[in-house]
Amino acid sequence: MSDSRSILPGEIWYQILLCAIDAPWVLDTTVPAEGCFWHQQDKYHNEATYNLAEIYRRNIRLVCRAWRDFADEHRFRWITWDPKPIEDTSRRTRDAEEALGVHAPPCLSPGGWAVAASRSMRRTAARPLRILISVKNNRDLGILRDAVYFSFGKLTTLFINCRANYGTPIFDLLIQNSPLLPCVRCLMLKHLDFTGTPLAYISTAFPKLTGMTLEGGTFPHNPEDYLILPQAESLYFDFETMDGMTCSNWRVPSLLRLSVPILWNDNGQEDAEVFTCLRLHGSNLRFLHVNYAENVKLPPSIWKWCPKVTEIVTSFSVVSLPPIPSDHPVQYFVHIINHDAPSHELMASGWTSHKEAPKLLGNVERMPKGALLVVGVQTWGACWGGEMHLLRRATIQAFWSLINETCVTKDIRLENESKQTYQEYLQEKTQSLNLSMGGLSLEARSSA
Repeated sequence: MSDSRSILPGEIWYQILLCAIDAPWVLDTTVPAEGCFWHQQDKYHNEATYNLAEIYRRNIRLVCRAWRDFADEHRFRWITWDPKPIEDTSRRTRDAEEALGVHAPPCLSPGGWAVAASRSMRRTAARPLRILISVKNNRDLGILRDAVYFSFGKLTTLFINCRANYGTPIFDLLIQNSPLLPCVRCLMLKHLDFTGTPLAYISTAFPKLTGMTLEGGTFPHNPEDYLILPQAESLYFDFETMDGMTCSNWRVPSLLRLSVPILWNDNGQEDAEVFTCLRLHGSNLRFLHVNYAENVKLPPSIWKWCPKVTEIVTSFSVVSLPPIPSDHPVQYFVHIINHDAPSHELMASGWTSHKEAPKLLGNVERMPKGALLVVGVQTWGACWGGEMHLLRRATIQAFWSLINETCVTKDIRLENESKQTYQEYLQEKTQSLNLSMGGLSLEARSSA
């Protein structure tokens, strides 16, 4: 007779199995505030992590009938629907087709997809947690509509990319059917053309969002619009300007990460709407991304508005940092390469002193000792491009060597996205050159 004390309750087994098939990071909807976010962000899009969790899930379903039912209940947790012109037979595409019920004939109208797809979706009994869907035609719009109706009840992360003419019906679909999406916490909408008061609609429809990205498309900049998201930790606005918004109407007390545009601001005026946003909502920020910047001088008050920010991402070739107080915690700086920046033209024409050097060098000199400077390229060679004239390339390489020397004197770690430091790159380049010279010497001796 078995000892009943060794039998775990079903609820405990359920939690154990959930841990066994967990896909760390990729299915999460919150992000730790510690460390360099720029290096961490790829973990949230790592398909290898999810694929490994899927291997465990498929193995679990072979144990017994009960475990098979559990495993099948958790199929299709991460779905990507982005059809290509050529036929795609990969597992991810097949999973997306089955999860979304893509079995109806292509001649059906968007409204006709419900009848054709509902049986398939109900048969799969799958409830995705994360989905990226591209809407390029009526067929894709119908797939999205039916998925909202039948299979998004547990969805936590929704990414939608669309062509401009589908933006309005997509936004109306989400807002009108938000009760069918009670678990959505991360929402990213790309290339939607908004009208009216979209932030107010989102605030009402999805009040529990922890992250929101609005990228591309057009934005009405309606001063009557408002944003109330008490749990929002991440907001990314990828538009050319925030002028016309009224950030004083926002309530985002949990905000940790913010991406905002600053365009054509030569004198650092503190009354610009984006600076109003930072002044009112920057007290808890840890991460600040400045995009669409041209010849921007951040105001000295930014350190007072954002007293806890530890990471700034921008093109430091065009954005000037004000002097940083010695007691401010900022320590991570991510430089986005801008090959069209005026600084590159200056480098190409030559420079002879720090006064004539590009803004990047001045920014590095203002960074605190012991900071981390990440350059947004995978390899250092990407800094000077593959088709660049040799003289221009040599000039830019010399400039980066000067940047590196400045970093060394300030104990600043200078690295790329692969975490290779510039010092390591130079050593690797020297070793490669020595090996090449050694090979030439051997070839010369053998030929003699």
